[in-house]
Amino acid sequence: MTTFRVLLSIFLFLPIAYGQASEDAVASLKRAVTLYDEAWNKKNVDEVSKILMDDYVYFSSTGGLTDRKATLAFLASPDYKLTFVERSEIKIVSRTDRVAVVSSRWKGRGTYGKEEINDEQRCGLVLVKENKAWKLFSEHCAQIVSK
Repeated sequence: MTTFRVLLSIFLFLPIAYGQASEDAVASLKRAVTLYDEAWNKKNVDEVSKILMDDYVYFSSTGGLTDRKATLAFLASPDYKLTFVERSEIKIVSRTDRVAVVSSRWKGRGTYGKEEINDEQRCGLVLVKENKAWKLFSEHCAQIVSK
């Protein structure tokens, strides 16, 4: 009877514990994306540099590739100004213990020099857990075209 009670308690509480761990992982991923956005929106190059992995790459909606160094230089440029930003529809598409793919919708308005920025994009972010913190490995954003 004792063995039965032990097994029963394992089967009853294991899904609860796994669900809590899963909820914690989702919350920590969403928090990582929020911290990234806050740092980016404040043009805080030091904080963004802590979030981007050394081999970070950005795949642009126009087919370009931008590495970490160029991304940080773009962010630091006094020519780059955002007047509106919003990330919504954040969804964890896939997750393991160390790698996650996050989908979101990103809207941004502003300027880069004399060029106007008016983006509405679907973004895929790949995050990797490094030393207990989620870091951004790559990002791919595609412009959402209204019909």
